[in-house]
Amino acid sequence: MSVEDIDVTVRDEIREIVADIVEVDADQIGWNSHFWDELKADSLQGIEILAALERKFRITIDQASLSVMQDVQSTYEVVMASLQVAQPRSR
Repeated sequence: MSVEDIDVTVRDEIREIVADIVEVDADQIGWNSHFWDELKADSLQGIEILAALERKFRITIDQASLSVMQDVQSTYEVVMASLQVAQPRSR
């Protein structure tokens, strides 16, 4: 995925959600900041992140995706894939 292909609004929303839940400044969260190792998120916070993303973007994310959602980049990819799946239903 190239930088030109990234929806910065979605990326920034993800960063804000994660920052709020793990209680760090969003500026401390980079594209590849590992939620569990670097930000010290726990499994409950992981579920909170997933739920907040579902509410914010009005999507459904399979809980199995939690194992993939380890940083902003992988979470962005999961959100974008879920948005693409949800889009046909809104027509």
